[in-house]
Amino acid sequence: MNLTEREITSIVSRLVQTASCELPQDVETALLAAREREESQTGRRMLDIILENAGLARRTGLPICQDTGIDVVFVQLGQELNIEGDLVGAINEGIALGTAEGWLRCSVCDPITRKNTGDNTPAVVHVEPVAGDSLEISVLPKGCGSENMSTVVMLPPSAGEDGIVRAVVDQVLKAGPNPCPPGIIGIGIGGTMEKAALLAKKALLRPVGSKNSRDDLAELEDRIFVQINGLGIGPLGLAGSVTSLGVAVEVYPCHIASLPLAINIQCHAARHCMARWTDGSWLIVQPRSSFENDVQHPAVFKDSAFHIDLPLSESVVADLRAGDWVLLNGIVYTGRDQTHRRLVEMLDSGAPLPIDLKGQLIYYVGPSPAPPGRPVGSAGPTTSYRMDAYTPRMLAEGVLATMGKGRRSPEVRAALKEHGAVYFATIGGAGAYLASCIESCELIAFPELGPEALYQMKVKDFPAIVINDVTGADFYEVAIKQHKA
Repeated sequence: MNLTEREITSIVSRLVQTASCELPQDVETALLAAREREESQTGRRMLDIILENAGLARRTGLPICQDTGIDVVFVQLGQELNIEGDLVGAINEGIALGTAEGWLRCSVCDPITRKNTGDNTPAVVHVEPVAGDSLEISVLPKGCGSENMSTVVMLPPSAGEDGIVRAVVDQVLKAGPNPCPPGIIGIGIGGTMEKAALLAKKALLRPVGSKNSRDDLAELEDRIFVQINGLGIGPLGLAGSVTSLGVAVEVYPCHIASLPLAINIQCHAARHCMARWTDGSWLIVQPRSSFENDVQHPAVFKDSAFHIDLPLSESVVADLRAGDWVLLNGIVYTGRDQTHRRLVEMLDSGAPLPIDLKGQLIYYVGPSPAPPGRPVGSAGPTTSYRMDAYTPRMLAEGVLATMGKGRRSPEVRAALKEHGAVYFATIGGAGAYLASCIESCELIAFPELGPEALYQMKVKDFPAIVINDVTGADFYEVAIKQHKA
């Protein structure tokens, strides 16, 4: 049986677009169950928004999250199937096509020059030969807020099961709010360093809540799951009883002298989609959820949020306290890693900046492209710690607030206190939801940086929570202590 490059390219394009906009049913079901068992009111509120975001993405075609990831592709290739052409080349053409047609963000770049490839290729492709003449392609778009929190450790055999549990739980605790919990923890044990990492990634394809067929490994999954959810990190790190939706362990025999362990953390936007070619046709295996959430996002916050007009004033900022919910209205400027680097270089050289930083709020976001008729694509926050090296300089130039997700360094917290500024977090992984709060988006500077360029956004009732205030308080720490009390 023969299969052409064009047919492979076409199906991969569909998989990329479907995965980016339609949360798998098993993930959505797990989120609904998490909503029922979450003890924290704030945690339930965050899960409501996450579920609303999934429904909104499905209805509008906007990506679930603006970080449409680096695509990891798992291929099971029947040895009797003849591919007419280049399999990996066809997959990458499908990634590029799906990225363009789906208005997905191009996030792949050279690791040294940081130059964007412009089409989200190349994908990371794993090909496994199997018996028969079928072809199975699974696409897993992996956002890097969670990928950056993943790790491989080489434990000594003496560490045993207790050492494995401790290492996984410690890694999740270290990650905290950064990977947009509640997520899925893929764990690979054994083999070699690279085999363990591959096992951990493949584990993320398992249906959420499914158990390993080995009883001892199923018990290990349960043990880790219970301990992770006992950490109190909660949805989006704002404290609660649900930090993980599931734990999946996969193993492979290893050398007698080693115990490789890979921990691959996945965010709540656990996107993936699979297609199978058999008997001359494709079947896309992606059950669609019929669930729709009726949450209207302004109402979620109206009873407890402060309405804040932008740009900010020192007096308004001085009155905010860690844990305050706000609805932002007015102009924000965006800036990720490369924009911050450019701004600091301009300050160092004495060159005029493209904007006046005084009183501004900088939103750490790289939006996906705006589809026709929309001001912006998905526009949720990126992980803030990557901007820590630049933030004290921005605050010294008059910036009064920054906004992203995840923890800030002690140095940034000290600088916020010194300059009378605050750090907001908004809802990670809810790019479609937050896009509905953006009325306009205009490119201001650095167009060559693509999604990392400097944009001006006009926002209306844009939700955020104060994490670090002018007193030096940190709400991530306070909330978890209060939850455990």
